[in-house]
Amino acid sequence: MEAVFTVKRILYASDLGLYGPYVLNQVVSLAKSSGARVDVLHVIEPMGVFAESVINTFMSEKDRQYLRVQGMPELLERIRLQVVDVFESDYGVQQGVECIGDIIVEQGDPSKVILEQALARNAEMIAIGSHGQHAYRGGLIGSVVAKVLQTSSLPVYMVPMVNLEALGRRGR
Repeated sequence: MEAVFTVKRILYASDLGLYGPYVLNQVVSLAKSSGARVDVLHVIEPMGVFAESVINTFMSEKDRQYLRVQGMPELLERIRLQVVDVFESDYGVQQGVECIGDIIVEQGDPSKVILEQALARNAEMIAIGSHGQHAYRGGLIGSVVAKVLQTSSLPVYMVPMVNLEALGRRGR
């Protein structure tokens, strides 16, 4: 008797990069074949030391407090709405992506947020591309996916980076 692996909930960690549409197509194909729901997560990395020092130098305490309490959540919501718009316009009715569930935008360390959200959303699998925005730096896999692979207690579906010219010839 053949064992069948089924998954009903996938967390897709998207960096909204150049390979994002390709990775999403792969994840959607997997979800459709297993009847899974896909929650999409995009993580915004925290500001670096330089950005923090500029803010501390040129913003009043009141403005910094507003940024922390209200400004950053507003920014994350605006980004989330843009992600929703891109997914609806690029992968809406014509692609039949009814398997897309929640679209989440969080701030923090990407690998940690991915693992936290996967557990919080009861995902049975994490889907992620092999490289992120900095694929040009080389390496077999990106640093975020390496950390996720090393620390995840869930199966990880890693979609390899492709040559975009070859991708265009194959029609995705």
